[in-house]
Amino acid sequence: MNKKKIAIVGAGITGLTAAWKLQGKGHDVSVFERKDQPGGSIRTVRAGEWLAEYGPNTVQLKTQNLLDFFHALNLGNQIIEADTSSANRFVVRGGELRKVPEGLMDLMKTSLFSHSGKMKILLEPFVGKGREPQESLASFVERRLGREFLEYAIDPFVAGIYAGKPGSLSVRHAFPKLYNLEQEYGSLIGGAIRKGIKNRKDRFKTRLISFDNGLQVLPETIAGQLATIHYGTDVSRVQKGSNGLELIAGGIRYSNFDRIFLNIPLYRINEQLINGGGELSGVIKIASYPPLSVILTGYKQEQIDHPLNGFGFLVPARENRKILGSLFNSSLFPNRAPDGHVMITTFVGGTRQPELASKDTPELKRLVCRELEELLGATGEPKFFDHIYWPNSIPQYTTGYDQVLDALKTLENQNPGIHLIGNFKGGIALPDCIESGLKVADNL
Repeated sequence: MNKKKIAIVGAGITGLTAAWKLQGKGHDVSVFERKDQPGGSIRTVRAGEWLAEYGPNTVQLKTQNLLDFFHALNLGNQIIEADTSSANRFVVRGGELRKVPEGLMDLMKTSLFSHSGKMKILLEPFVGKGREPQESLASFVERRLGREFLEYAIDPFVAGIYAGKPGSLSVRHAFPKLYNLEQEYGSLIGGAIRKGIKNRKDRFKTRLISFDNGLQVLPETIAGQLATIHYGTDVSRVQKGSNGLELIAGGIRYSNFDRIFLNIPLYRINEQLINGGGELSGVIKIASYPPLSVILTGYKQEQIDHPLNGFGFLVPARENRKILGSLFNSSLFPNRAPDGHVMITTFVGGTRQPELASKDTPELKRLVCRELEELLGATGEPKFFDHIYWPNSIPQYTTGYDQVLDALKTLENQNPGIHLIGNFKGGIALPDCIESGLKVADNL
């Protein structure tokens, strides 16, 4: 094997995974991280008997490749599966939580959709195939499944995943599986059935998981197995040097790299950092990063009327509330709250209401507690409270996202050996980022 010297700028999960896999292949890998800890938005804090997640809360374990990766890290014995009640998902309609149907029989009985809304869903296999590659998710869903399904299923789901709006997101880029089902089978329902039958033999059992001590154990474990990682090191320039590629950080020049991978958000790429980076700024607005506040509240069980028997609830835009939704953390995994207590994580802002995300902590506390009182019957002062503000949360795979990907490709072509990696391509979910990092290493 031709051993290469590689730099990875940014210790987010994609960069860490790529570094780990490349090091395992025998390459000389150095990671440069401007903060004092790895993991990017993955952040877990233990406060007494409370365990709080400030970024991602769960991992959808959906491939054998991902499970093998966790075992290779020696994290297999720390995996915990979500409680079976996590299959229950709720959506707010008419000011109350209604369970999302899990199958055809549930669909016929649910109060989440009207009779006409249910009929529109059942008629989906007879809808013609779309022809617009830049179609928004909202247009796609309304065309195939109806307005009601868009408003009370997809809109809240998108708010929960992207903190975004279905009218802004590209169905082809943000939800490629839906787009491909229509393209390949002409129907979402029919395609899902046929694909399920086709893949039945080698289907991996998807599970919702975390780790005993929260998700931060993942980036910390990976970082702990890397030979070279520089914390508190802000890279100001990457470029071609007299002998290979080089980067400058804190006035120090690090040279002779064969490859440099930039695992940083798009909004941090500029002409000062990389040749041609200024040209990318023109399309950055297409991939906006909306602000988001994460509010953590802990209560005694008797302070909450709702049994919290599920994953959590999401709020459609047309309900005109001031939160995007909440997760029932202590219902999902053990040891997230003291005995007799519950932990709830609530999200505020996003593309829907960006102005709310930047409110100060006392105002957000009042806002969230009022919403939880109306929706869950929460009473009294929380026994635990914390708040984190993400001014730039999740990249939006908007309509016209091809321009962003084309600009990234042009930037890489202008700077041979320098590659851009991260959650702005290939999927925003934590498993997608891990798979992307592994693929980066395999494709070197």
